Amino acid sequence: VAFASSRSPPAPLVRPQFGTAAAKSTSELGPSPAPATRPSLPLPLLLLPEGPAGCLPSLVLRTRRRARIRCTAGLHRKPEEKALAGLRRIDLEGLRWRVFDAKGQVLGRLASQIAVVLQGKDKPTYAPHVEAGDMCIVLNAKDICVTGRKMTDKIYYWHTGRYIGHLKERKLKDQMAKDPTEVIRKAVMRMLPRNKLRDDRDRKLRIFAEGEHPFHDRPLEPFIMPPRQVREMRPRARRAMIRAQKKDQDREAKKAEGEAAKNGKAAVAA
Repeated sequence: VAFASSRSPPAPLVRPQFGTAAAKSTSELGPSPAPATRPSLPLPLLLLPEGPAGCLPSLVLRTRRRARIRCTAGLHRKPEEKALAGLRRIDLEGLRWRVFDAKGQVLGRLASQIAVVLQGKDKPTYAPHVEAGDMCIVLNAKDICVTGRKMTDKIYYWHTGRYIGHLKERKLKDQMAKDPTEVIRKAVMRMLPRNKLRDDRDRKLRIFAEGEHPFHDRPLEPFIMPPRQVREMRPRARRAMIRAQKKDQDREAKKAEGEAAKNGKAAVAA
């Protein structure tokens, strides 16, 4: 009885040939097949070589395309389009439109008042978990003021995020020359709590370097800055101020006496 076998029949034995016969038999067989190689494993995305578009996976191309669109999204927009961007994501029903004039205002005092209005702390219905702030429109950002030597000593730091140790810095005066609206935005956003309501409050803040804005059709309400509360001078500080004033007066009197004596001597000599 013959049983079927799964094994392939053995190859016929071939007598080895040498010399011209071997060369002739090789040419008749044709080119030898390429040796079998192991399948190559996909390389990490960071190690892919640069080349034409067809050599990169679609994931890399899609990521680069999205990053390029994200970086250049606001470069070709008009100022009016930038000002109106994101309003559809805000529920404008029942909100007040508060207008802040930054001309001649101190940066810190103005930013604190804007942060209060954005959080809704000026309303009796304030709750930390409810977004009830009003729209804030800031005008004349280029005319903001700072105290002391902050214009030259205050520095903004940030990292590029791509390379280790790439720390960037920019002075306040350079930032004012480049984009004064970013100065007020940074000051306000650093006064707000870092939670899920932060992005919604950022959308309600509209800052303009000049006095023009596209919200003339809205019911605007000018915000009046509260008067600055000056603390009464303490007795010790008052006495020190009086002593300093008296010392200045004595110095001026001595200076006047010296000049009078010098003029008298000059008159006698003449």
